[in-house]
Amino acid sequence: MAGAIAHEKAVQLREAVDEALRGTPEITDTARAAFARLLDVLESSDDAVVFPAEATISTSQAAALLGVSRMTVVRLVDRGDLQAETSAVHRRISVSELARYQAEAQSRRRSAMTELAGDVTAATPADRVIETR
Repeated sequence: MAGAIAHEKAVQLREAVDEALRGTPEITDTARAAFARLLDVLESSDDAVVFPAEATISTSQAAALLGVSRMTVVRLVDRGDLQAETSAVHRRISVSELARYQAEAQSRRRSAMTELAGDVTAATPADRVIETR
């Protein structure tokens, strides 16, 4: 996947940002890490979304960021898998909660893939369907 910025430009930007931030003691390590992460994302992806950690978003916005339907997000909230502030009509999800859910979901997917890969050996026929336990 092509990024929003080319690798060479990302390297130049990293060096420039490092140089600029080194002489600025009021910039925290957290801010430095955020700049570095932003460059990583821009180099590897052609779209990025940046929110303040304390921001809240609607179920529709969360659905777009997760790549699922709004109804799926509503179900995740109703099941307690995704925490949200709820009112009589609306659900608002904190960006930090969405990031937590995404990280956990990615971890679960990786674990499942590792387990599935462990079920496949050199002796497994190519057409064998691996059954769940």
